[in-house]
Amino acid sequence: MYNRLIESHQVAIFDLDGTLYEGTEHFKLHTENLKAHLNEQEQQQFQAIYDQIQKGNHPVQIGKIYDGKRDLIWTWDPFTEELTEARNWDDEVVEVSDAPKNIKAADFDFNHWVPIGDGWWPPYAIARHFGIAVDTIQECYNKTKEQMSELDGFLNQTPGLKEYLASIHQDHTLIVCTNSDEEDAKRLLKFLELDDYFVELISWARKPVFTKQHFEYVLDKYQVKPEDTISIGDNFMNEIAPALQLGMSAIWLTDSQVKPVNDDRLLMVETLAQ
Repeated sequence: MYNRLIESHQVAIFDLDGTLYEGTEHFKLHTENLKAHLNEQEQQQFQAIYDQIQKGNHPVQIGKIYDGKRDLIWTWDPFTEELTEARNWDDEVVEVSDAPKNIKAADFDFNHWVPIGDGWWPPYAIARHFGIAVDTIQECYNKTKEQMSELDGFLNQTPGLKEYLASIHQDHTLIVCTNSDEEDAKRLLKFLELDDYFVELISWARKPVFTKQHFEYVLDKYQVKPEDTISIGDNFMNEIAPALQLGMSAIWLTDSQVKPVNDDRLLMVETLAQ
């Protein structure tokens, strides 16, 4: 299904991490690296919360906003950009009198306002909840990325994706837009044997803060209409909501337990291998 949807668009903008390779084991690896900074009791509590999130039984979920200043989880509408409800870690509604009514993507500073857009961010929120410093969390993230490239089983090619991109790249404009730096992105694309199929790499994109600007740049450079452009990614805030806001189509790679988003321009799948 996704292949027909991509082919019906002139331009396809792909995310890299979590999109162009298979697997979610790296999220568990990242969780273990974070837990190493806690005592044994806190490690067990950390894991229990993470397990609840994985089952959909916790307020920390994909599509929410973590308020690092107040240690709260907000419900956020990506289209109206309205903060509608705050909950604490016991899933109780909390009244906050001094919070803004709206948060724009440009306001995400990944310290106070943190978008929980994909599987990297629930462990981040839990770590903040347990008092782990932001710099330490970043060090754990860097360590996890290094381990992913060094250990077996963390960077797996999506079955059939290489052949599919090879079959369409001459007739379609394929672009990668990633938050990874250029060197890391090129290394990953080469490792995945996908580096020959993309006409442009937009690295260090700082999504979601600058996602719309990048998409508008693509629309202008390649003289294409939003309705002829599709965004493919695993992060709702980074790749999906901005695309829908601009009138583009989108394919969201996400867990089947995530609440469906009803939009005719959106297809939700667990993997591009589907």
